[in-house]
Amino acid sequence: MNVNLVFILLFFASFTDMGVVHAASSDYTLNIFGNANMDSVIDDLDKDYLSDIISGSKEPTALADANSDGNIDRGDIDQIEKIIKGEETELTISDAQLRNITLNVPVQSVASVNVGSIEIMRAIGVDINEVVDIASSYAIANKLYFPELQGKESNTYGSPNYEQIANIKPDLAILYESPKKDESFDKFDAIGVPVICLDCFDHRSLESDIRILGELFHEKEKADALVDWYRKKIDMVTERTHGLDASEMPRVLILGYPDYTYPVLKVRTGGSGDHPMLVNAGGINLAENVESPKGTVEVDPEWIMSQNPDVIIGMMLSSEGMTGYSSNETTINLMEQFRDKLLNDSAIKATKAGKDGKVFLMWGDFNSGPFHAAGTAFLAKYLHPDMFGDLDPQNILKEYFEEWQGVPYRGCYVYPPLEEN
Repeated sequence: MNVNLVFILLFFASFTDMGVVHAASSDYTLNIFGNANMDSVIDDLDKDYLSDIISGSKEPTALADANSDGNIDRGDIDQIEKIIKGEETELTISDAQLRNITLNVPVQSVASVNVGSIEIMRAIGVDINEVVDIASSYAIANKLYFPELQGKESNTYGSPNYEQIANIKPDLAILYESPKKDESFDKFDAIGVPVICLDCFDHRSLESDIRILGELFHEKEKADALVDWYRKKIDMVTERTHGLDASEMPRVLILGYPDYTYPVLKVRTGGSGDHPMLVNAGGINLAENVESPKGTVEVDPEWIMSQNPDVIIGMMLSSEGMTGYSSNETTINLMEQFRDKLLNDSAIKATKAGKDGKVFLMWGDFNSGPFHAAGTAFLAKYLHPDMFGDLDPQNILKEYFEEWQGVPYRGCYVYPPLEEN
């Protein structure tokens, strides 16, 4: 029995309302055609679900047409079997723009301005020196973290060099979730280079993005292992904070890049990447419901004093002089000096956080990709030092660098150091 594509299109009309792209990390849909039951993996349950669709006992789903030929039939079950075994030669995904793209796999050559995708590729076993032919200028500039990209062709985020891409003609171009004005799907089509949009940073789509990249590069097992590692680290924190009463949760303000904006102070709202880390770590975001389309909004000193936070966290820029992998021997002194500046700010020192000295600085990139695991652990340790006396956030970060990224642990990421608190 064949099921006409019309049914799939009718179902797909409600695709965005189902939370397919932006679901909670622990309850997301893997946006790969063949995921017939719309869960987080492609496995034998999808074959069973597809059989029920073919028999007429279940309605078709948006991802049921595994081979993307317009019909749901035995051919789709065959495709699912190939995906499970890692033997598929074509794969159709629904990307972050809800575009359905069919690609030849495994992908052998990539142009990516999406730094998160390059990092995940390396974590799941892709040789980025061999596969990434054109890389983000930002990634190339990070020589210590991405030594494999030195000498690669460079593209700037938001400004693709289409002539350069056409000359190299990679198998795939990877953009961020929301393309910039000059990143034109039509122009990529014109030069014959397929393009997909992935987030690779936001916790709500991270696990799906990891598994999509695992399928595209035939690194499924390593992708599954990275998801399992990430989930285990997050769960290690949330299992303890889940039952906290509101009275046990510190009231927190998170400042976005205060080292760059000061004396102007901007807070991170519920729409920011920092918010889920804070919630998982057992804190209350005082700016959660402040309106801001970008997740960060400027506030005045009076507002900060009126909120009277118990804790203030400053998320710092990643740079050689301040925090991150490329930070140097002057970083600790610079962070100490900047923290003193915040503690002496007229508004901050009037708050409970300022009076108690509970003003902490953290690396701003903790809110991106698998770094969420370490960022959540650092926050939990700052907010609930007694509850997490046995937790070693630095070891989580070291493990990620050395075991998943294959680079030595280095850099400075928080201040004051945890042992002082």
